[in-house]
Amino acid sequence: MAALDESKQIDLISKYLTTLTVQDAYGIAKEIEYLRADRKEYTVGLKVGFTNRNIWKDYNASSPIVGTLYNTTVKMIDKTFSVNGLLEPKIEPEIIFKLKKTPKAGMNNEELIECVSHVSHGFEIVHSIFKNWQFTPADTIAAFGLHGALLCGPFVEILKVEKSIWLEELSSFSIILSCNGKEVDKGHASNILEVGPLEALRHILLDNKKLGRQVILNPGDLVTTGTLTGAFSIHGDEVWSTNLHGIKLSGIEVKFN
Repeated sequence: MAALDESKQIDLISKYLTTLTVQDAYGIAKEIEYLRADRKEYTVGLKVGFTNRNIWKDYNASSPIVGTLYNTTVKMIDKTFSVNGLLEPKIEPEIIFKLKKTPKAGMNNEELIECVSHVSHGFEIVHSIFKNWQFTPADTIAAFGLHGALLCGPFVEILKVEKSIWLEELSSFSIILSCNGKEVDKGHASNILEVGPLEALRHILLDNKKLGRQVILNPGDLVTTGTLTGAFSIHGDEVWSTNLHGIKLSGIEVKFN
């Protein structure tokens, strides 16, 4: 917490706690939730990280992780966003769900989409209190799941008559990520667990034991489902934008300072 508050990087936790497990790390993460609640930072949902297997080798990852979103870290997209205080920040374009009902393990796609009231496209800004993005999976989980901020674009309501269309689009759309007008990377819905963003929601409900923590989702919660492209370093005075094709969501643009 001191590293977060003072914007400083620290040694790996696993350097000193050599037996640190993923389960231990989720225990630390829960204690951090309590500490943040004491200062009026409340949980508003979950992030699912490392759902894009294309980036696993870059971050020593072998499976998805779960982190907490807070009222202080989730914001609607504005024209600008300051990365001041974030440590080696990177940008990740993601799909975000807002829940209207509590989803349950074992639901099929049609039942899962019934639990979602709105869909948004946004940027998760991730950062690392460990230098050069070098860490073990357990360190990652303990250190806020790398979450710095979630910048949400407009939320589009899923109308009852459009549910089948959303199911199709959420598994087939494509995205282009650009910086200062130049294409940086392309992505596809299937980059998320080889199926699409809805699979990230299913994964955290079905895989509680493997995740090492119990996942509790409530109506109104947000779930951001992982990066559709690579994760890229961001700096002040850069303008990052996206174009989406094949889904009823608009691209977004943010200038960082």
